Amino acid sequence: MNKRGNQSSSNGHHSAGVEALQESKGLLSTFSHASAIGFAVLDNQLRYQAINNCLASINGMPAEAHLGFTVREIFGEVSEQIAEPSYRRVLDRGEITHFEITTAVLPARIDSHYCGLNLNFPIRDRAGRIERIGILVVEVTEQRKLERFFHELAGELRHTKTREHFWFTRDLQASIHQYHAALAMSLGSLIADRVDPETNAEQLAQSVELLDQRIVNMRKLVSSVASRFPMNQQF
Repeated sequence: MNKRGNQSSSNGHHSAGVEALQESKGLLSTFSHASAIGFAVLDNQLRYQAINNCLASINGMPAEAHLGFTVREIFGEVSEQIAEPSYRRVLDRGEITHFEITTAVLPARIDSHYCGLNLNFPIRDRAGRIERIGILVVEVTEQRKLERFFHELAGELRHTKTREHFWFTRDLQASIHQYHAALAMSLGSLIADRVDPETNAEQLAQSVELLDQRIVNMRKLVSSVASRFPMNQQF
C-alpha cells in the first residue's frame, strides 16, 4: 500500500513537473519574437532550460550554448556577486526580485560596460512548488551611458552663465532616469498579467509586443540624441 501511495505521489510530482515545463515553453513562445526583451528559464540549480534569441544576443553567445549550464558557469563573478542572491530569494521565498547590472564586463561580449535591468519571478508547479525561475532582461547600456554624459555635462555647466543649458541637460538626465523607473514598472506589469487568471496567453503576448516596441522606439530616440553630442569614450 505504501508502495502504491509512493508511486502515486511520484506520478503526481512528475505530472506537476511536466506542467511547469509546459508553462516554461509557453512563456518562451510568448517572448520568442521580442527584439528588446530578453527572456530565460532557469531550473532550481540555476541552469538554463530555455532562452530567447534576444537574451542570447545580449549575453553574446548562441542560445544553444546556454542550455544545461549554470549562470555562474557562463558569467562567473558577475553571477556570484549580483545575480545569484536575487535568484535565491525567488527560489527560497517565492519573491519577485529585480536588480540592475551596471558597467559589468560580460565574458562573451567584446564591448565593455554592459548595463541591464533584470526582473526575476517564480514559476510554480501545480502543487505550488517553485521548480523554475523566469527571467526578464532589458539592456540599457546606451541609455545609462547617455544619462551619465548629461550628468557630467550638467556639472560642467553648473557654474557657467548658460544656466538654461544646465537645466536642459538636467531635464534630459532626469527624463532618462524616469524612463528606467517606468521600464521596471512595465516589466513588473507583464508578470502581474501572467499570474492574473483574467489574462490569457494572447493578451500577454500583446502586452509583450507593445512593451517591446516601446523599448525599440526609445532606443532609436536615444541613438538620435546621442549622435548630436560629442560623448567621451569613457562613457
